[in-house]
Amino acid sequence: MWWLLPYLSLFINLVIIRFMPKHLTKKEIYISWLVVALINLSSDIVLSLYFRLYELNGDDVQLSVHIIELTLGASYGIIFLNFMPKTMKRFIVYCVYWLIFSLLFESLLSYTDFIHYFEWNIWYSALYYLAAFFFIRWHLHFIRS
Repeated sequence: MWWLLPYLSLFINLVIIRFMPKHLTKKEIYISWLVVALINLSSDIVLSLYFRLYELNGDDVQLSVHIIELTLGASYGIIFLNFMPKTMKRFIVYCVYWLIFSLLFESLLSYTDFIHYFEWNIWYSALYYLAAFFFIRWHLHFIRS
């Protein structure tokens, strides 16, 4: 039952987003959701379908997987941005906690057979997540300026 974990996580994230105290404007949420979803989908298409480093729920293109790619990562991105600290020192600590959570969550997705690694290593994901955290911080600064 590969689909249970990602969809359950998405549902929980949407409930959190609905009821969390908002530190982002509706426009910031909208733009950030689109940017994170586009980056997530395009990087998964390149790394999974083109380079075959991993696959998400099988080796063919599936609408259910694309729905998760467009929503789950973006929902985590909105939660990450909403509670992101302003100072760099606190941001680094925040990133460490998010990195641990992200790697554990990805490991769980691998354990439930949603992700199958070929040439990919979870430590590559750690580098990807770190780059994403710093990009999304810059992104929020950029759209606010």
